[in-house]
Formats: sequence, C-alpha cells, structure tokens
Amino acid sequence: MNKPLIEQEWRPDDTLSIDFLAVAQRVYADDPWWPGEDADVLARQFSSANPFTQQGKIWTGYIRGEARLAGFSALSATGERVVNFGFWETINLLAPNQRLFSALARWAKEQGATRLVGPINFNTLGKFRLRLDCPSCPPFAGEAYNPPWYQHLLSALGFQERAKYFSLYDDAEVIQKRPLPDEDTSRWRNGDVTLQPLTPALWDNHQDALYRAITQNFSKNVGWTACSQALFNWHFNAQTIKPYCDSPGSCLAFGAEGDIAGLLFSLYDPRNQTGLFKTVMIAPRYRRTPLYATLVRHFLSSVGTRYPRLGVALLNWQGPTTRTSLQMCCGANKAFHDYALFSREITHELL
Repeated sequence: MNKPLIEQEWRPDDTLSIDFLAVAQRVYADDPWWPGEDADVLARQFSSANPFTQQGKIWTGYIRGEARLAGFSALSATGERVVNFGFWETINLLAPNQRLFSALARWAKEQGATRLVGPINFNTLGKFRLRLDCPSCPPFAGEAYNPPWYQHLLSALGFQERAKYFSLYDDAEVIQKRPLPDEDTSRWRNGDVTLQPLTPALWDNHQDALYRAITQNFSKNVGWTACSQALFNWHFNAQTIKPYCDSPGSCLAFGAEGDIAGLLFSLYDPRNQTGLFKTVMIAPRYRRTPLYATLVRHFLSSVGTRYPRLGVALLNWQGPTTRTSLQMCCGANKAFHDYALFSREITHELL
C-alpha cells in the first residue's frame, strides 16, 4: 500500500514538516561524511526572510520515510519560466520518486514551465549539482553530496544530463612545480589592474558593483534564474563570504578606473587539508588580458606550502579554465570529483 504523498505550494508562514527533514536523516544514517542539515537554517531558507519568495514560487512534497522534493518557479535570464528542483533526498526506490516528480511536473506546468532542471536549491547562487562519482572523502563546504544511486533514479525518471562539472585535486608539490598560464605582461600596462585581499568591509563597500558584475557574468550559466539585488545580498554578504575571506588568496581585482575587473574565492577544506581555487570571475573587458594568469599566480603564491593538497572546484567541463586545470593537476595522485545538472522536458507529458 502506498504511503500518502504530502504536497503544497509554499506560503511564507508555512513551516517544514519534521517528516520532510527526517528523510535525509534516514538516507545518511550510516554515512560518517554526510555534512548534515541544520533545521534552523532550512527553516530560514523556507521563510519570508528569503528574498526568493518575493520573485518566485515554491512547492514541496514528501512521502514519509521514503523521499522528499522541492520545486522553485522563476524566470530564466531569457524570460522563460522554469522550475528548478532541489532538496531532493530519497531511499533507493523508484516508485516514490515517480509519484513525487509527477506531482512536481503537474505544478510546474501550472506555472507555465516547460522543463524541470536540477538539483538546484532555490537557484544557482546556492548549492546545486548532483554528485556522480562515489565519494571517497568528506565533501568541502558547498559541494554536492549524495548516494551514488541518485543519478540512476534520475535517468529512470526521464532526466538527461544538461551540464557536467568537475573538481580536480593533486599534491601541492606537483602543482607548484607546473608552468603557470601564459602571462604576457607586455600587453598590460603597470597599474591597469590591482588586487585587494577580500575582506567583509571590502565586499560591503563594493556590493552594488559586485551584484552587477556577477549577475552579468553568470547569467548565461545553465540553471541561472533572475536574481534581484536583495536575493544576491542574501547569498553574498559580509557574513556568508567570511570563509573565503579567511582563506589565503581570495581577492577582488579592480581596473584603473575602480571598476570590478574580476574576483577570486579560495577556500580551505580543513577535513581534507586542501586549498581550493574555488570561484574565479573575469569581467568581459579583461578577458583578453593576463588577469586570469595573475589570479592563478596569486593563489599559488598565497597558499605556498600551507597544505599538502590543492584543487580547483566545481568547474564546467565547457568552461575556459578547464584546460589550465588539467595541465596543472597531472600527478599520479590526482583525483576527480564529477557532477552534473539534469533536465526533463515536460511540455508534452500527460500527467
């Protein structure tokens, strides 16, 4: 006999059911590497304090003890209505997920969406992607973490890979000895760009300009949805960026006119004693300058010999930094973590 499926379109005064939260506890009950969930953090995310509620709609569904799912309706950068799915956790059974995703697809079609994309928790400013390989170490902060059967369930549910990503690690001594990306400084006048160490105060002072630069540069990424400045500030503020500020190498790059030329987030992963080249952004007018090479050099000189392992995190296989990463991480102990985003067309589904 099927257990009841509990679903609802979210209202700001709603609260997450204990049964919704309990699904993850069951899935990872014997997993020592699972980073866990903070019920208070989730409650705040699913509340009127989250600016997403001012620009999008939320759906939740769960089957007690078996599976849970959330959906987020928003506009893409091109104005298309899409529904991202996230906070998905499940035991290794297809049937409850068929019911859940069918219910989500019905709701998504009511919103005018033509496809489901995910896993994405609200939007791609937050946690997203599905882990494809079987984890052999604890995840770093923000890394996708899930059982290996999730990708097989999605395939059985009619989802296809929409984009693929990877993280790549190697011994620090190997990476530090590799030749750096070309840095032809003859094309760059002294003083064209300056790097300033990332601090909460620096971020606050330039938050408006950073919002414009980051949303412009990332708006073409798979899964990106419209982002108000309030939503951006919710995700990136003096408190949330502190882990990056505390990691060597994080910086903002400024052009000669004080404009945002680029940024680098580095992150220290203490459980794996690894320094991560986490996020890099180069503004369009600086992409034919040596700024990227300068940021790589800055990262490597900043971490020095602090950590036994170094890595690059969450790169798109089609992205411009992939080639450099593969050239730098080439030792016998290199290791990949693989991820993907999935999508399913629902326009012609009979639900």
